[in-house]
Amino acid sequence: HQGGIVAKNTTENQFSEAQKEFSKGEIEPADILDGRPFYVGIAASAGGLEAVSLLAQNLPKKANSIYIIAQHMSPTHKSLLTTLISRETQLDVEELSSPMTPTPDTIYVTPPNKDVLVEGGMLVLKDPIGHPATPKPSADRLFDSLAKDQAEKSVAIILSGTGSDGSYGVQSIREAGGITIAQDSKSAKYDGMPSAAQETRSIDLILSPVQIGQHLGKILATPRNLESLRNLNDTPSRNSDLVQILRSTTGVDFGDYKENTVSRRVARRMVALGVDEFDNYVKFCRENISEVKALFHDLLISVTRFFRDPKQFEQLAEMIQTMTAQRGNGPFRVWVAGCATGEEAYSIVILFAEALGGMEALSKARLQIFASDIDDRALDVARRGIYPIAAVNDIPKRLFQKYFEVHGNSIHVKAPIRNVVLFSTHNMTEDAPFNNVDLVSLRNVLIYFNSDLQERVLGRVHYALNTAGLLFLGNSETIGNMQNSFEVLDGRDKIFTKRIMRQPQFKEVGQVSSHLTPRNLPTKKTSQQKAVDDDLKLFDSLARGVAPDGFISTKTNQIVRVFGEISDIVRVSENSGLQLSTRILRQGLNDEASSMVSITLKQKETRVGRWHKLSETAVERVRLRAFPIVSTTGGEDHVLFALERRSEDKFAQPAKTMRDGEEQKYIQQMEADMESAREVLQQTIEELQTSNEELQSVNEEMQSTNEELEATNEELETSNEELQSTNEELITVNEEMQVNATELQKVTSELSSILEHSGYPLLIVDTALIIQRLSKKARTFFDIQNIPSAGLHLAQINAPKNFPSLLTLCSEALHLREPYISEVTAMGKAYTLNIMPFQDFQNTTLGLQITLTPATKKT
Repeated sequence: HQGGIVAKNTTENQFSEAQKEFSKGEIEPADILDGRPFYVGIAASAGGLEAVSLLAQNLPKKANSIYIIAQHMSPTHKSLLTTLISRETQLDVEELSSPMTPTPDTIYVTPPNKDVLVEGGMLVLKDPIGHPATPKPSADRLFDSLAKDQAEKSVAIILSGTGSDGSYGVQSIREAGGITIAQDSKSAKYDGMPSAAQETRSIDLILSPVQIGQHLGKILATPRNLESLRNLNDTPSRNSDLVQILRSTTGVDFGDYKENTVSRRVARRMVALGVDEFDNYVKFCRENISEVKALFHDLLISVTRFFRDPKQFEQLAEMIQTMTAQRGNGPFRVWVAGCATGEEAYSIVILFAEALGGMEALSKARLQIFASDIDDRALDVARRGIYPIAAVNDIPKRLFQKYFEVHGNSIHVKAPIRNVVLFSTHNMTEDAPFNNVDLVSLRNVLIYFNSDLQERVLGRVHYALNTAGLLFLGNSETIGNMQNSFEVLDGRDKIFTKRIMRQPQFKEVGQVSSHLTPRNLPTKKTSQQKAVDDDLKLFDSLARGVAPDGFISTKTNQIVRVFGEISDIVRVSENSGLQLSTRILRQGLNDEASSMVSITLKQKETRVGRWHKLSETAVERVRLRAFPIVSTTGGEDHVLFALERRSEDKFAQPAKTMRDGEEQKYIQQMEADMESAREVLQQTIEELQTSNEELQSVNEEMQSTNEELEATNEELETSNEELQSTNEELITVNEEMQVNATELQKVTSELSSILEHSGYPLLIVDTALIIQRLSKKARTFFDIQNIPSAGLHLAQINAPKNFPSLLTLCSEALHLREPYISEVTAMGKAYTLNIMPFQDFQNTTLGLQITLTPATKKT
């Protein structure tokens, strides 16, 4: 875990190669999982009509799937999307009505100004909620409902469009075990929506609409009951190989992750690529570093939201209220481990802001939030503090209005909230923990670790916490075997307090990494553990022999072990803090110890300090001797300090050894010079500190100016997003108009061709008796050369001699709304004159059709 949400950067070529190598045979309907249909949500916006059409053309005929289209449309425009799509596919296409029981292998189109949700397997239309700028229909609401209702039987497809709708919902689909697919930027007219979804690192495949349709059947039909994955515990070499590949490529060890977690994520990747055999997938990973990275990001299962599990956050709010009431101005230090994209960290800041009196009460001097993760890309999202508009639904309304701003289709965390959070890359299982922390939030992380790793991480958390510090766990997590270190607070089942203040156990020398211990070999594992215990006992005896009185320090000057008695060299005051570090040593010793740590580890040899007189009345002098302890397993290096003492009289020299006091005078002069140099150095340090403060002040002024510029820029962005939203609706309408125009042009061409080749005179006139169209024979019969731009009235045509008045007959036909048929003679031939009114679908008369056909001879 610990990582943020990540994308699968599987390119089209790689996917095609994988399909060629691993996908064999045709997909049959019987291959679809467990008989239940898949629910496929399809989101699109500007440019989406073309993408949806291409997808519909290539969808499998029988995939036991229900397709739900959420295409952004103008709320007031009557959409023709259902009609247009039905022409592109052999599947049934229906416009949604609520509620509706869906039929497999049918495409359902959401009507304008409505959201569609899946509830109990049924499709239900809902009125839009949230900010007025929220796209309609909302892809985020559709995907979220799919994840809750259908879990692993859900699929999310995001096609061309502007904005970020759908990027929040794909995270829910991903967490539920469904498949997520985005259109590639090359084939998308507008790549805003697909790119926003990819930035969440929750996309399994990036393909063109044609490829999505072609491969969707294979993805859905691939069996997920892969016995080779379920039986990994019986064949540890397979899993070990994959873990080793990941460790070599990414530097992160997944050996202590739960086997089921790794198996499920590997199965997802195999399903996405159409790979049936686990051995083939391992081979594919060896040959394709991009797939290793994709699997790595998939294993970083981190789905976070604002105020996730509201009940637990209400309990935490009460504890923070109590904490701030007891300690007043603080300072308060919080560590949010595995923060992913930052929603949880900002949620905790808001709780502190509420307890301290509002956003204006926040400052780095009063509150410091350390939010850590191992996914740099997720941290980039967290630092920006910009989230999709759908996140509004997770935030209490009163808090949203105070701490967030709406900018188009996204919400922004206000600057004072962002300023107190420090996001940093940090691996909680390997890197040194933060210290002197009042609250550690470790939510939805431990559930992916095995018991050994859980205990190791909780041990680091215990070290990081202050006395009475709080631990905040997820809804499905417990402290396991750490009951001696933590105790649950009454009435708060997921908030624990530090039970005791104990020194961390030093286990560096001889420790064997757990991921190197073969699984399913309990005898060997017990033997290795016994060897580790023997090494630790041997090290303990050796350390006590070298340093009867002393301590062990990390390279960051943290004291992790104390031997014997060192209280005479320790100084504790209100300014020294309560953390165990070399800072608590007495003046002179603290600076020397800090420098000796660096020099000893750098040169990897023993260093000896100078003798110190702790006070004027002390009868002993002390000095430090430092021994390097270099890790042989890639862990952290340490330094063993031995405390040496000597009586004052051992430093006194006999009078006979002094040459008339010259040597004593020289020593006094050297000591005076050293004291003078020390004072000069102290003065220089103070001047540097003053300069640094001035620079910091200038930097703060620049930050203030930058924030003002950002505010102005955000206002411009808001205006731009509103225009973009309107433009998006116009683009969608224009696309439909273009399709209609193309069809109209086709009909016009057909009509012109019919009139050109008609074998008898034919005229079409409107209700004003203006000729609109006529056949080639009609031009000759009525001697019509050219029709002026203003049109040609029936009264202006040259009818043959003795031909009845068309003006009179047509006026009567329009008045009576009835056809007129009679026999006429012209140019020596008998004709049948047919004047026929024609109407539109609302029975409104649009004009007349006048035809002359040769009269039938009477017998």
